[in-house]
Amino acid sequence: METRDESHGASVVPEETTYAIGDLHGEADLLRQLLAIIAPRPQDTLVFLGDYLDRGPDAQGVCETLLARSLTHHCVFLRGNHDEDWLDVWNGERFTHPAVAPGARRVWEQYHGAVPPVIGRLLAKTQLTYEDGYAWYSHAGAQPGVPFWQSSPEVYVWGMQGFITSPYDWGKPVVFGHYELEEPLITRTKIGLDTGAYRTGVLTAMRIQDRQIFQARRAPAQG
Repeated sequence: METRDESHGASVVPEETTYAIGDLHGEADLLRQLLAIIAPRPQDTLVFLGDYLDRGPDAQGVCETLLARSLTHHCVFLRGNHDEDWLDVWNGERFTHPAVAPGARRVWEQYHGAVPPVIGRLLAKTQLTYEDGYAWYSHAGAQPGVPFWQSSPEVYVWGMQGFITSPYDWGKPVVFGHYELEEPLITRTKIGLDTGAYRTGVLTAMRIQDRQIFQARRAPAQG
């Protein structure tokens, strides 16, 4: 596989910066490629927007890579709807049965019912939201019409109808994944970074301070 940096132009990188990374869904190879493209410095923050497994081929690889990265960088692991479904069947030591999320049965069968505990350890570290001086962050956005912090947990994880099209301004942009987009959505009030990596082969990240986009792309199949 090859990687390609889809960023354009040059800009001055702030002393400390935040990178937000779109939904991973088991795409460990694309994750590693994207991290190599970004090349975060020790002082940078990495915000992962949730949905770490299901649909893609290597949930264990994703979780091992993320936990290893958290030893060297400030990593924020947001909770997606797939993650919440898997946490419902995690007892702190093992997964008791398959989650109900789409693609979960495939993961269960891939590991013959012994889903690696490293996945549970990663999911147990997830949180609903994050905030810095530049943006709000959650897996599936926020409720229009109320301050960001007044949205319900269900909205942060599962989203709500009307979020994408709402003109509401939360004071800072809301950075989110969840909604599969052909291209990153970048407006004054919203930044959507889920480009359906498991389906399209394109994993997207953004350096929030200057809106610089970075993408890793799966190489076309040969033959």
